[in-house]
Amino acid sequence: MNKKRLLIILTILFSVSVVLNLYLGITSYIKSTYTPNIDDQQILGEMTKMVLENEQYQEIASNEKVYAIQQGVNRFNVADPSSIFHYEVSVQTDKQSYIFTCMDENCTNVSNEGWTYSRYSEEKPILHMDIN
Repeated sequence: MNKKRLLIILTILFSVSVVLNLYLGITSYIKSTYTPNIDDQQILGEMTKMVLENEQYQEIASNEKVYAIQQGVNRFNVADPSSIFHYEVSVQTDKQSYIFTCMDENCTNVSNEGWTYSRYSEEKPILHMDIN
């Protein structure tokens, strides 16, 4: 009787362990596809500098109030996870967010390739800022 109880307890513990390890492994993998590593941060830093020097950005900054510049990478479910086209820099203004990506594989220049909703169009900035 004791061996049977021990076997049931060990089976339950083993099952819980397998499920927990699978869950943690999958969530860790998915998070790594969206989280920039050290090399990604270097690339995104250089891209951000290129965005700030870009004519399209200068026009946006002269017409709208820029609140934030957000860097991102998305390698999830793609054929070539090392491609430069998975990096983006989002410029968030009081009207919308502008998404800048590299124009070619060598990333010699960046371009505004998309637009999306900006949280700042309806919400206040996260940090205290002087709004004139």
